[in-house]
Amino acid sequence: MYSDFVKKNYTSQADKTKFNGMVEYGYGQVEPNHLSAQRTGQIYAQLPAASSILMLEQGQFVKYNYAAPNGGQVDFAGAGEWMLVYNELKLYRDIQQDCEFAMIKDNYQARIYSPYDWEQTEADKQALFMNGVDAAGNSAYTIPATYKVATEYDSSATYYSDANGTTAASVADADAFAAAGTLYVLDKPAKVYAYDDVTGPVDPYEIHYNEDPFHFLGRYKERKMPAGTTMVPRVFKTNVGDIFTTNLVKAKFADVALGATLAPGADGILAPAQSGDMLWQVVRKYTLADNQPAVKVMRIK
Repeated sequence: MYSDFVKKNYTSQADKTKFNGMVEYGYGQVEPNHLSAQRTGQIYAQLPAASSILMLEQGQFVKYNYAAPNGGQVDFAGAGEWMLVYNELKLYRDIQQDCEFAMIKDNYQARIYSPYDWEQTEADKQALFMNGVDAAGNSAYTIPATYKVATEYDSSATYYSDANGTTAASVADADAFAAAGTLYVLDKPAKVYAYDDVTGPVDPYEIHYNEDPFHFLGRYKERKMPAGTTMVPRVFKTNVGDIFTTNLVKAKFADVALGATLAPGADGILAPAQSGDMLWQVVRKYTLADNQPAVKVMRIK
């Protein structure tokens, strides 16, 4: 049977046999009945799932933790409210059914998060300095002096003991010159080139005025996925009154009464609860399209 095949290959986190849940075979499913995010646009798919998350099933809840390091992540510990995992189904064989899909870390190999890394921005380079100073605030550029080896004694020359002209050597006569070894004399003196200021004063009435326009941006870099992350889930913000049908519940179908309340647990999976930041009420005991038992739930808190 198809269900037996699926049971051998896929195990839900709310599996009926292994975890005392409602899923009979395959993974958890969602049938949207009235999800306001489909109208309000409160759908998010910007943050990677934390490296510790190995699987996200349809109907699971997560936190959108933008304050986490490396630009934020999807996890179960963020400060925001629970968000409903409702990914686009990616099933590529005609015989497959919805219960065969879950977002599983090993199935995803995302490496590049964004083509632009805002923490490694382009270097601002300058082609010409037209306002009298360079990027370091210098008003002139100096070409250093150069020195050459002295080959003969000249009483009017100044001698140096190094090729950089930093240490003067005392040479009184030709004999001292011959005894001193290698000495250096000035070859070409230093040259100073002042930057011209050809720009006008700042004009506050010209909004596009730039007193030094000859700049260009260097190469930018792509932003990689945070270490250990491979997938970016799609999650829905839900509101009071939203309704959907699911079997991803950590409770047996027979044990969940009409009117009972459910709340996301520490792993983001709905389970019976009387209180919490978010509560869903069972408004109908129902079935999914594949005839698995499920509950229709409405958010009441």
